[in-house]
Amino acid sequence: MLPNQNYDIAYFQLLQENDPVTWQHLIRTYYPPLCLFAKRILKNEAAAEDVATETFVKFWQKEKEFTDLLQVKKYLYTAVRNGCLNVIRGQKREDERHSTFTNALLCDEDAFEKEVLYTELLAEIRKAIDGFSPRMREIFILSYFKHMTNEQIATTLQLSNQTVRNQKALALTILRKQLKPNFPLRNISLVLIW
Repeated sequence: MLPNQNYDIAYFQLLQENDPVTWQHLIRTYYPPLCLFAKRILKNEAAAEDVATETFVKFWQKEKEFTDLLQVKKYLYTAVRNGCLNVIRGQKREDERHSTFTNALLCDEDAFEKEVLYTELLAEIRKAIDGFSPRMREIFILSYFKHMTNEQIATTLQLSNQTVRNQKALALTILRKQLKPNFPLRNISLVLIW
């Protein structure tokens, strides 16, 4: 075995054991070039730093099945590239929504009124959610704002699927009662779907 291979084996053993010094070395070594790589793709320094940071968080959470430094580098650069592509896709969707929204408001008075109603309804929903128990609020937000499935929520919060369904049903019942005097139920459903 070559000395470099011994170093890699020892390095990755320490990495798997979450040795803080090894992690600091890894981050100091690769964070700057990963930021530069992401910045060249995104043309935005803050977004590039976010992607690079998120990559290290994902790497830290991931099972470390790497055997040499080349595999780590490949993983990090691939993860940064994919993170950048996700940012670009998100920006494109946001730009399309903004364009559609702006055109609708400029051309249609009815769309303007609907947007005002939507904004007021969303504010009332958020106010009502603040009155939920902490667990119910968390389940509701994960389901209707983060668009997670019941199974994903149950796994994330370490609850049974039935508990998630019960909490969502109770939250919707409370929400309907609080909002019914001011808003038709059809509008509430549309906001939660959107």
